[in-house]
Amino acid sequence: MEISDSLSFLLTLPLFAMVLSLFVPKGVQRVYSIFASLLFLGLTIYEASGILFASSSEVAGRLAVEHQLVWLPQLGARLALRLDSVSVWFVVLNALTAVIAFSTKGIWYRKNPKLFTAMGFFLIFGLNAAFLSLDLVVFYLAYESVFIPMIFMVGVWGEKQKATAVFRFFLMSFLGSILMLVSIFYLLSKQFKTGIGYSSYLPDLIPTAGGLQGTEALLVFFGFFLAFAIKVPLVPFHAWLKDVYTLAPFPATIWMSAILSKLGVFGMIRFVGPLFPGVMLSVQGVLLTLAAVSVVYAALLAYRSNDPKSLLAYSSISHLGFVMLGVFTLKQSGGASAILLSVGHALVSGILFFLLSKIAERKDGIDLTNPQGLASKYPILFTALFVAVLASVSLPGTLNFAGEFLVLLNAYPVSALCTAIAGMGAVLGAAYMLKFFQQMGFGAPSPESDSAVAKSEDLGGYELILVFVLLITVIFCGFQTAIFLKGN
Repeated sequence: MEISDSLSFLLTLPLFAMVLSLFVPKGVQRVYSIFASLLFLGLTIYEASGILFASSSEVAGRLAVEHQLVWLPQLGARLALRLDSVSVWFVVLNALTAVIAFSTKGIWYRKNPKLFTAMGFFLIFGLNAAFLSLDLVVFYLAYESVFIPMIFMVGVWGEKQKATAVFRFFLMSFLGSILMLVSIFYLLSKQFKTGIGYSSYLPDLIPTAGGLQGTEALLVFFGFFLAFAIKVPLVPFHAWLKDVYTLAPFPATIWMSAILSKLGVFGMIRFVGPLFPGVMLSVQGVLLTLAAVSVVYAALLAYRSNDPKSLLAYSSISHLGFVMLGVFTLKQSGGASAILLSVGHALVSGILFFLLSKIAERKDGIDLTNPQGLASKYPILFTALFVAVLASVSLPGTLNFAGEFLVLLNAYPVSALCTAIAGMGAVLGAAYMLKFFQQMGFGAPSPESDSAVAKSEDLGGYELILVFVLLITVIFCGFQTAIFLKGN
């Protein structure tokens, strides 16, 4: 492991971009945000390249970078940042998701564009702070900070009835956050009683958490688990998701689906697993059941949905159920396959929501109850959508296929029943995604529907290049899974 100050730019650069956006003219905010996010993506990949392309987990461990700075000595809190084989994928995804989100077009670049760009870069900062943090107090503050830009985005640029969606989102998130905060301070109080003082640094808290027994350990574990289960979300903690995804502007939906949901996945892997291995083992059957039920139940909701945004929202829950199934195997290889699938889900969901935003620019009031017949009008756009749909249903050769296959392979020895239930979700996933594509692209649209199609060109220019690169990445990574597994 290397001790380095180089990680600080992953936090300072988004803050600098946020401040600078306030001085950029309104008319060029989209160009500025795309350029700044592309620059940040390039620098992030450069910083992470050693770990990303390490030949094994041992090599990646030696290349891990850590930065520490004492911050709140009264609570034993320190600015402990760590870029390793777990956090590196989420940090890169954060930068990549920003490029996709900023590349959309809409009212957010006409109504308060400076605020939108500033909130976007603040969100990148908060997510990076959370993904890099190895200190629970700092992680909690970063975890909470991401709510600020999301509430702004949905509240300012969301569609009608957004107030109810924002309130439900805030209420559910606040409930989980409070319970996690109580669990953190309980661990710190137990640590203080041992006579070693306060330290919220994860390695220092692991022995304290390991000393908890019975109901006490289960309750502290539950505080962390519920916060992250709401963030993913797992069924039955998903009630907030549909309205927020549907009413939020497309950039916010892309951020929530592609990267904010991964904050829950990351929290389970980084903090819950190391702190409560015994508790997780004792309730493993319940955890696996929740993950498997999430896969199937969300897939059924997606199949019943006639709103394309709702369908993709429920699809996201279903795919994240597969991710959590891998995490709950409690195996290193299961965790590695969950990270692999997290990357695949982030890329594919980002592409799908981005392409849906392009369709929404060309056609008002999309409804899956009637055929839209848009493929003949926009063949390039719908060719890209077809490839993204195939990736979403885990076509062999795509990253999602590799991820889901490895998750099921790791889950089967632990629970054959939960593996079989989750496998049914994969079949349902193919059904609802093909229904989605068929209704959007084919059939004879009604005269009213056809007249609602805007006179607009097919996908082209920068947007076509962006989608092409993202789809190639999904396929390339599907054949190069070794960079994710690193021997696991």
